[in-house]
Amino acid sequence: MPSPIGHALAGMAAGCAVAGPRRAFALPGHWRLALFALLGMLPDVDLLFGLHSMHTHSLGAAVLVGAAAALARGRADLRLGAAAAAACGSHVLLDWLGADDVEPYGILALWPLSDAYLLSDRHWFPAVCREYAEARCWLRNARGLLRELALLLPVAAAVLLAAARAYRR
Repeated sequence: MPSPIGHALAGMAAGCAVAGPRRAFALPGHWRLALFALLGMLPDVDLLFGLHSMHTHSLGAAVLVGAAAALARGRADLRLGAAAAAACGSHVLLDWLGADDVEPYGILALWPLSDAYLLSDRHWFPAVCREYAEARCWLRNARGLLRELALLLPVAAAVLLAAARAYRR
């Protein structure tokens, strides 16, 4: 499954693509791009509670995040809500496409509609090694990071460059 770097890139690209250039680059400092990156990583907060790959790794959780974002400023902003949901939902897609070597295998991608753990057989992203005391673990994770950068960096760069060009017009 991708690292936080891969999840941040995907969240930024998904959020920016849905929000559109006016909303993604609306304020100085591009705070929304940072927000989309954080939302791309958000589902892994469950690691703190020993519940990894469960409810936060679902489309249901992404919809809840989107609803909260849409209503956060005191008025409904459906496009911003959809962008936040897309950024958070990108995590679900990437983890579904990743390899998993910890039971139960997969994620609760369709919660609350289903309690089934789902995992693609494509394995675009290798499983993250968490045996940090071993050098082979660091090498495995470095190879995984290079692979996810090769897959995600061009997509994120293309989305952000297109949005930046559209914003300048």
